[in-house]
Amino acid sequence: MKKYSVVVLLSALLGGFAMSPAFADQAAFGGARLDVLTEKLDLSERQQTQIKALLANYAQEAVTIRAGLVAAQESIRRVNLARLGDADVKRLSREAGRLSAAHTTALLNTQRGFYAVLDNKQKQAYNKIRSDALQAATAKTK
Repeated sequence: MKKYSVVVLLSALLGGFAMSPAFADQAAFGGARLDVLTEKLDLSERQQTQIKALLANYAQEAVTIRAGLVAAQESIRRVNLARLGDADVKRLSREAGRLSAAHTTALLNTQRGFYAVLDNKQKQAYNKIRSDALQAATAKTK
């Protein structure tokens, strides 16, 4: 169960798409969360510094993307349905898709950067943690 919670913690650290600027900072640098990863993967000071930089960058990107999403959602809510044409639907859909793609890119680049910081032993441990978490999630859905 502890291994599953580490994956959940990492997901929370890396997946905070809808976070406010204050929450993004807290999630990215919540000492206990990084402490858990530090303990489970035996992260060095250098690795912790690199991971904090990755998370800070992701948090900043997530806030920007969130602001774009809020604006897009507001545009959708305010659309004049009497005048809504196919071109409007395509334009609004493209914007929502662009923001979704930007978030996916930021998240996956952060995860890739995190993984690149790990040494081979840590990668093996992290792969096991992820595998156990996936199996636990699969078991819950059955």
